[in-house]
Amino acid sequence: MTLLGKSFTVVIFLLSLTFMVLSLAVNASHRNWRDVVLGPAGYKEQIEAISRQNEQLEDAQQRAQSSLAREQVARRTALAALQTQLDQLEGELQLRISSVQKLEGELSNLAQLDKIRATELQTLTDTNQKLRDQVRKEQENRDTLFGELLVLQDNLNTQRGIRLEFEQRNASLQKEVTRFREVADHMGIDPKLPLDGTPPDRNGTVLVIDRPKSLVEVSIGSDDGLRGGHELEVTRDNRYVGRLKVLKAEPNRSVAEIMKDYSQGFILEGDRVDTSIK
Repeated sequence: MTLLGKSFTVVIFLLSLTFMVLSLAVNASHRNWRDVVLGPAGYKEQIEAISRQNEQLEDAQQRAQSSLAREQVARRTALAALQTQLDQLEGELQLRISSVQKLEGELSNLAQLDKIRATELQTLTDTNQKLRDQVRKEQENRDTLFGELLVLQDNLNTQRGIRLEFEQRNASLQKEVTRFREVADHMGIDPKLPLDGTPPDRNGTVLVIDRPKSLVEVSIGSDDGLRGGHELEVTRDNRYVGRLKVLKAEPNRSVAEIMKDYSQGFILEGDRVDTSIK
């Protein structure tokens, strides 16, 4: 190859290298304006966001104007109410002035009445002197009554002695009652229970049923006066169902046996139980 051909070859290589660098530079600085406008966070989205914000601001402005208008109307109404109240207060002031004038007239009348009362007081003073004379006579009568009081005092002392004797007997009886109560509590006897052994009038409900063993647990127990051997009547909606016999009584519940001879239906949980049916 000649020197000229080699020179052209080098020049072409250098120009190619230069164009390649320029093309890379242009490609690096190139922007896709469609993506800039329509892409995420692009100009179109920003414009729409600004438009929405502008609409919100206009809506807020309208609400603020409406609120301001309502507040102005409310203040005008309040001002009118205050003016009405002022007129009422002025009317009341006039009434109070009239009342004061009336009271001044009444005060003048009371001054005249005071003079009359002074005259009456003098009359009462004279009457008081007469009453004093009567008091002296009453004192003499009191002395007589005092002698009678001494006699009554002696009778009172006698009655106090009798009362003291009764109080001592009452204390003795109270001790005996307390002792009887202790014995009854110790023996588990409730003085309120009937003397014939029947349970008091109580009612409850059926809690648990053990049909294989014909046993029932009810919600009333020894605290309600139940004892072993007592019988309970079972009803449902005012209809007789059967009878139970208490086997074991605890303070707040009892275990009873179903008396099959009196059964008129199946006993269910929640049925009512009574110590007696009236």
